[in-house]
Amino acid sequence: MTLKNIFVFLIVLLVLVAGALGFYNFFFKKEALPITEDGDEIKPSTEAKIKIVSQEPVLAPIIDNDKIKYYLKENGNVFQSDFDGENLERISSNILQGLEFILWSPDKTKVIGIFSVEGGKEIKKYFYDYETKESILLNQNIQWISWAPEENKIAYQYLNPKTEDNFISTANPDGSNWKNILKTRIKDPIVEWPAKNQVSIRTKPSGLAQSVLYTINSADGDFQKILSDIYGLTALWSPSGEKLLFSETDKDGKNLKLKTADKNGQNIKELNILTWPEKCAWSQDERIIFCAVPRVIPDDAIWPDDYYKGLFRTTDDFYKVNLETNEKSPLIEADKIGGEYDATKIFLSPQEDYLFFVNKKDGLLYNLRP
Repeated sequence: MTLKNIFVFLIVLLVLVAGALGFYNFFFKKEALPITEDGDEIKPSTEAKIKIVSQEPVLAPIIDNDKIKYYLKENGNVFQSDFDGENLERISSNILQGLEFILWSPDKTKVIGIFSVEGGKEIKKYFYDYETKESILLNQNIQWISWAPEENKIAYQYLNPKTEDNFISTANPDGSNWKNILKTRIKDPIVEWPAKNQVSIRTKPSGLAQSVLYTINSADGDFQKILSDIYGLTALWSPSGEKLLFSETDKDGKNLKLKTADKNGQNIKELNILTWPEKCAWSQDERIIFCAVPRVIPDDAIWPDDYYKGLFRTTDDFYKVNLETNEKSPLIEADKIGGEYDATKIFLSPQEDYLFFVNKKDGLLYNLRP
């Protein structure tokens, strides 16, 4: 082949390659990434939408100003960090053996710690004030406890097994200045304090037994039945105490439903979502709930009994529900979750731009950006 022929061949080859590239770019190549004013490409985020906040299993995570605080389940040390888990700081290195649960006061300056001692044979409750460093052992007859939402008070069940005295009472958090507001026959009530002067008590939930929910005026003892004869009853009061989110099953602990009601148990509405209140959080304006929703609930499971017993764990998706329209929408697409989460202890940041939860499968604290 002459030099001239080789030259012609190379030109034809270049033309064919250029044509092929033009064809590819026109029909197959994806649109180019946009460019910033500085000349850098704007690349799509590859960060996971669900992030680990804690490196160890936690107890009682809460938000305090622009930080998130929690106790370590293993030893009771207290840590705080940014919402994404950065700038981690140990704020207490006290070893708290047997710590089972922590109840933070609304202003985050005090706690009530619940401890299991002697291998679980005895439960002890301590009041601790972070400002004064004072620690007080509470009366052993004080059972379920809840903080008042607006003042430095607690509501609780006082049960004396010897005298059979059984009262719902209020007191200062150290147990002083107590007042009985209701004598009751309920042996093991769940006590909550959703709004000023409004204490709530309900029986322990079971899908095989009917439960009731009452409210008590802490000032005058006025007693009102809110919900009754409901199987599988669990509940979550709204921030103002004006609304109630609750679950219901049939008499066999199946056919789970999630409903809302007003504070008097009226205007009941069934929601377009199958989960339970422990997996939800209210928005501040009380128009939306954010929930972890199990993909599957075993057909043979008795709710909530089997879940509380740890006989099954859920794998959750995440949704928000508009309570005015009953419309639900995903917070994250299921194929982008990137892990398996059995979410509990769900709460929102003040701006509602972070949703936090503890994953029952590993005990770690996570966040999700709605």
